[in-house]
Amino acid sequence: MTGNERTNTASHGPIRVDGPPTGEMAPIRVLHVDDDPNFADLTATFLEDEDDRFDVETATSVDDAIAHLRGSAVDCIVSDYDMPESSGLEFLETVREEDPDRPFVLFTGKGSEEVAGEAISAGVTEYLQKQGGTSQYAVLANRISNAVEQYRSRHALEASQRRLSLFFEESPLGVIEWNDDFTIERLNDAAEDILGYAGSELRGRPWEMIVSEADEAPVGDVVSELLDGTGGYHSINQNVTGDGETIVCEWHNRVVTDETGDVVTIFSQFQDISERRHQRETLERTNALLSTLVETLPVGVLAEDASRNVLAVNQRLIDLFEMPGSPETVVGADCERLAEGVSDRFVDAKGFVDRTNELVTERTAVFNEKLSLRDGRTFARSHRTIELPGGEGHLWVYHDVTDQVTREHQLEALNEMTRELVAATTREEVATIGVNAARDIMGLDTNAIHLYDEDRSGLVPVAATDTLYELIGEPPTFTGDGSIAWRVYREGEPLALDDVHDDPDVHNPETPLQSELYLPIGEFGILIAGSLTLEAFDDQDVVLGEILAGNVATALEQIDRTEQLRAHEAELSEQNERLEEFTSVVSHDLRNPLNVAEGYLELLYDECESPHVDEISRAHDRMGELIEDLLALARHRYTVDGTEWIDLSRVVDECWDNVATGEATLVTDVTAEIEADQARLQQLLENVFRNSVEHGAGGGRQGDDRPGMPPDGETDVTVTVGTFDSGFYVEDDGPGIPVDGRERVFETGYSTGADGTGFGLAIVERVADVHDWDVEVTDGTDGGARFELTGVSVRDRS
Repeated sequence: MTGNERTNTASHGPIRVDGPPTGEMAPIRVLHVDDDPNFADLTATFLEDEDDRFDVETATSVDDAIAHLRGSAVDCIVSDYDMPESSGLEFLETVREEDPDRPFVLFTGKGSEEVAGEAISAGVTEYLQKQGGTSQYAVLANRISNAVEQYRSRHALEASQRRLSLFFEESPLGVIEWNDDFTIERLNDAAEDILGYAGSELRGRPWEMIVSEADEAPVGDVVSELLDGTGGYHSINQNVTGDGETIVCEWHNRVVTDETGDVVTIFSQFQDISERRHQRETLERTNALLSTLVETLPVGVLAEDASRNVLAVNQRLIDLFEMPGSPETVVGADCERLAEGVSDRFVDAKGFVDRTNELVTERTAVFNEKLSLRDGRTFARSHRTIELPGGEGHLWVYHDVTDQVTREHQLEALNEMTRELVAATTREEVATIGVNAARDIMGLDTNAIHLYDEDRSGLVPVAATDTLYELIGEPPTFTGDGSIAWRVYREGEPLALDDVHDDPDVHNPETPLQSELYLPIGEFGILIAGSLTLEAFDDQDVVLGEILAGNVATALEQIDRTEQLRAHEAELSEQNERLEEFTSVVSHDLRNPLNVAEGYLELLYDECESPHVDEISRAHDRMGELIEDLLALARHRYTVDGTEWIDLSRVVDECWDNVATGEATLVTDVTAEIEADQARLQQLLENVFRNSVEHGAGGGRQGDDRPGMPPDGETDVTVTVGTFDSGFYVEDDGPGIPVDGRERVFETGYSTGADGTGFGLAIVERVADVHDWDVEVTDGTDGGARFELTGVSVRDRS
C-alpha cells in the first residue's frame, strides 16, 4: 500500500472523474399513446417545439403501441389513462413485464387521488393531469427530459460499475478500493490470497490493520500524500497477513477525484515481493524484539520456544508472581513446570494450568484475560504465538489490573445505584442514598451531603455517615464566604485537598480530618468526604465522585421537576374547573333565555308586522354568534395533537365553501403542501376568510340574513391565497387595516365592524401560536389587508 520506498512521477498522478457530459444530449425518442389522434398529434408538435432533441411517434391504441415498441427503440412512453381497448395502467403492466425501468409518463385527463395512487403503485415514472392551455406541454417536456436523463445516467453508471467489477475480479494483482477515510471498501480474490484474510474480515477496517508497526509512520505519511493528491503513487513496505506473517509488498496507488477535486475513492494494486530471510537474521530480529520488551515494558513478559523452554523473561514478571531468583536464572526453565509452580497463587489453580496448556496447544490468541488471585489481586494475561527458528513459540504478557477491576466494579455499582435515586421521592431520601453510595461503593466512610437551603441561605447537612458523627459531631451549616465548602460550591469544580489544614478557608482548624474531598452537586449542594490520613484522595476518587455527584444532582432535578409538575397540574385542574363552569354558564344559562326569546319572537312575527321585529331577530342572531365564538375560545385548548403534510389548495377550497362569502371571489394557485394540524388549520383559514369577506367589502354592514354578511351584491371583495419560502398568506383588495390598529386586531373582543365579535382573529393568532408560527398584518398587493403566516414548513408537491 504505501511505505518506505516510494516514487512520484507525472504518469502516476491522480485520475479525474468528471460528471455527465455537458454537450448536446442524444435524441430522445418518445412514443405518445392516446386514442384521440388529433390530441396525440398536437402533443407531438408541442413537445418537439419545446425541445429539439425530441422525436415523437404516436399511437392511438395499446396494440399499436406494443407493436411499435417491438419494432423500434423508445426512450420514453407517454400514455393516456382511459382508452377504449385497454387502460394506461394495463399498458404499463405489459411494458413493465419486459422492461421494468423504461420511463413511463401517465398523461391523462382523468385525474383523481385514486388514479394517482394506482399509477404510483404500478410503478409509473411520472403522473401528469391534462390541463387547458399550452403550458402543460412545457411541464410534460420537462418531465420526459428529466426521466430520460435519469434513466440514461443510471444505466451508464451500472455499465461503469460492471467494467470496474471486471477489472477487480480478473486482475492477477491484488486490488483494494479505499474510501476517503482510507478504510477498506472492497478487495478482490488475489488481495485476499496475498493478505490471508477473507474479504469480510477486512471490509470497513483501516489501513493500519495490514501494515506492520515498523512501517506505520511512513505509511501514514504516504496516506496523507494520497489524500492531498501530492504523491504516494508507488511504494514498497511491510504488510502483516491474517496469520501474523510479515510480508513485503509493492504498491501502485491511484486517487480518483470528482470534477471539484474532492476524493471519491482510492485504488491500490499490489503484489507480494517478499524474499525469505536467512534463519539467522530472523533469530537476531526476534531476539532484539524480545530484548526490547524485557528491558522496557512495564508489564511482565515471558517468551518460550517450541519446546516450551523459557527464552526470555523480565524482572517485572518475577516481581508480579513473587518468584525467587532473577531473569537470568529463569531462562531455560520448563514453562509447564513454571506455571504449575505459581498456580497456587490463583483462586482456581488447576484451571490456571489447564487453560495455559490449552492456549499453547490450540495456538489461541487472547488479550487481557482476567485471572483472580487468592490475595484479592487480579491479573490480566495476553498470549499469542510467534514464529521462531525451528518452529513456533509463545509470548506471554501479565500485568496487575486490580485497581482497574475495582474501578469497573465501582462504576457498575454506581450505575445500579441510579435505580434507587430514580425511585426516590424526597431530597432527604436522595441525600441518604448518595451518602451510602459514597461509603459502600467508593469506600468514603466519612462523608456528608449538604444541600442549599434558600431560607437559611446556606449549605445545610441533610445526610451523613455514622463515622462522621463519631469524629466531628453534628456537621456544620456553611453560609457565605469563608469556608472551603462554600468556595467549592460557588465555583462548581471538585477539589481534593492533601492537607486540609494548609487551606486558609478551613472551617475548623482543630478538625481531626487531615485530607478532604469536595464534590459539587450542581446547584443543589455539595458532598464532602474526609480522611484521617494525608493525601488520601487521588484522581480516580475525583472521577468516580463526579459521577456520583452528577447522579445525585440528576435525581434532585427530577424531584424538583416532579414537584413543579404537580403544582402545575393542580393549577391546570383549577383552571379547567373554572373553564367548565364558564362554558356551562355560556352554553346553558345564556342559551336557554335566548331560545325562549327566539320562541316568543316567532309568535311576535305572527301577531304584528313591525320593522323592529327584524332588528330583534338580527340581535338574536348576533347573540347566538357571540355565544358560539365564546364557546370556541373556551372549549378549544388550541393544542396540536400531531401534524401532517397537507395539500394547502384542497384545504383552502374546503374552508372557502364553509364560509358565507356572497359574491366574494377566491383566487389561489397553490401547488404546495404545508405541515400542520388540519383541524386547526381549517379554523385559521375560515376565520381569516370570514374577516376578509366581512370587512374587505366595507366591513360590518348589516342587511343580509346571514350573520356578519354585507347586503347582497356588495360582497365584491377578492381574496387571494399564496405561498412563499417560509409560509403562506391570505390577502384581500378591500380597504385594509390602518397601521395603528394592526396590533389590536388580534386582541380578543376587538372588532372594527358593527357585527364583528372580535374573536375571529384572536383564534387565528392562537392557532398560529400552537404551531410555532408567526402571524403579521401588512398591506395587500392591491391595498387591502394581507395576513402572513411565517415559520411554516412548506414543500412543493409538483
